[in-house]
Amino acid sequence: MHHYHKLQELLNTHPVGAPKSEEFIEILRLLFKPEEVELALLLDFKLKKANEIAKQAGISQEEVIQKLEAMADRGAILAKIVEGEPAYALLPNYPGLFEYPIMKGGDSDTQAKLAKLWQAYYMKHMAAELSLANPPWLRVLPAEEALTEDFEILPFEVASQMMAKAKKIALGNCPCRITEKKCQRPIDVCLSFDGAADFMAERGIAREISLDEAKEVLTRAEESGLVHTGSNNQNNLLFICNCCPCCCHMLRLITEHNNPNGLAKSSYLAKIYTSECIGCGICAEERCPVKAIEMKEDIAIPNNDKCIGCGLCVSKCPTNAISLIKRNNYEFPPETVKELSNRVVKNKEIKRNKKK
Repeated sequence: MHHYHKLQELLNTHPVGAPKSEEFIEILRLLFKPEEVELALLLDFKLKKANEIAKQAGISQEEVIQKLEAMADRGAILAKIVEGEPAYALLPNYPGLFEYPIMKGGDSDTQAKLAKLWQAYYMKHMAAELSLANPPWLRVLPAEEALTEDFEILPFEVASQMMAKAKKIALGNCPCRITEKKCQRPIDVCLSFDGAADFMAERGIAREISLDEAKEVLTRAEESGLVHTGSNNQNNLLFICNCCPCCCHMLRLITEHNNPNGLAKSSYLAKIYTSECIGCGICAEERCPVKAIEMKEDIAIPNNDKCIGCGLCVSKCPTNAISLIKRNNYEFPPETVKELSNRVVKNKEIKRNKKK
């Protein structure tokens, strides 16, 4: 079996998955040079020190570090310092192999090839793979302008509070809008935190910013009609994406791939007070990313089954006829990313066993 096919199989062992396809093999060829792929096969998803990798590879530690650093600089693998020594790990497809090389930029021909390959791979294979996740990998964070103190506000749903817990924040460009180019919404709105922010800032994939700057990013995203999404766990956010329904891979699970549970919804629903509605249609036509509001006889009518609780409709209503209310039977997200991953893996196995 060719080394690139072995690498695909290895990457497919991650809970996110990396389905086999011609497009993905070509992606791996662009991300890993022939002289690097054998070394990449010695990695796994947990950090491994360079001296251990060198022993496995049978080459000098200096050569190992040189090759692995080159891969890390392209965003193809993860690199950190562990106990004073360089250590490396594989990256999953999300967040990782798709985002980091695109966000890093570089040779325009390579970037164009990657964009085309990821577009095809997502539509043919990866969207279906991401849809298998139960619970979903991402959850909706409501627009803060739409939140009121009328109800208990869950702390893990307040993006600014979650960001305030981070020791480091980095800002990068949205790989989905870079590759898809289907809208003119801002691209410099992808936020990462702590360990991910360290790596991305160090490698030029993103740049370090302050908490105040990050809050301004959220405000700008809400103004542009972008949905805040983050990792579907309660304790600490890995990142906040600001998603559009036409480009972003996760939100498109709902808007294009007929998976209403592609994202975990917030604990809120949009409520429209018909006596205040003037039938302008802004909420239905311009603000709702999932078409959960319809105009009927010049009145906006929400669909609770479709509503993801993003709150984007609230801020632009000229008569304040919309507010967020609490959703019944809200399913709390897992506490940690590890718990989230374990639950996804367990539920995938259950689905596979049912098909046998």
